[in-house]
Amino acid sequence: MAVSHAAIMDTVYALLQKKSVRDLTMEEVAKRARVGKPTLYKWWPTKATLVLAMLCERMAPKLEKPTVLTAEESLRFRVRRLIDAFNGPFGKIVAGLIAEGQSEPDILQQFYDRWVSPRRTATIADLQRGKNTGELPADTEPDLLNDAIFGAIYYRFLLRSAPLTRRFGEELVEQVIRGHRSERSS
Repeated sequence: MAVSHAAIMDTVYALLQKKSVRDLTMEEVAKRARVGKPTLYKWWPTKATLVLAMLCERMAPKLEKPTVLTAEESLRFRVRRLIDAFNGPFGKIVAGLIAEGQSEPDILQQFYDRWVSPRRTATIADLQRGKNTGELPADTEPDLLNDAIFGAIYYRFLLRSAPLTRRFGEELVEQVIRGHRSERSS
């Protein structure tokens, strides 16, 4: 089972380097991974759940952060890693899942639940920790601070309104957090 699982994940990743999420088929994955379609459907009831599983397995570990960072350092780290991921091979996959989710709300909900929510929760916890330690002012709203930064990243990523660069991420964090730094940490 573990060998088949790895082969399936490798196949999905490889195929999505050449085609969109929309154009990927379960039949093609099964054929190339040398497993039966029933095996795929047993583990992943839809193509989107399969793609999301691969995304969570292959991309998520690249976004994990060291635990000894300040709230601001953690935020900067997470922004850099997300921008790098979006500019790499996973960016196209994430955009494809979000696009599929526009006509299939369940996909969008799964993407949010499995991908966005855990990272959002962790970032908000880091910001709350910064608020609790005095790194950020007491009136900081961690969820709004998170959404202001990551919302802007997703905006540039999905609409391609301007380049999504590390420099943009650094300037964005600086601009947004400037008004949220505690007098003690300035």
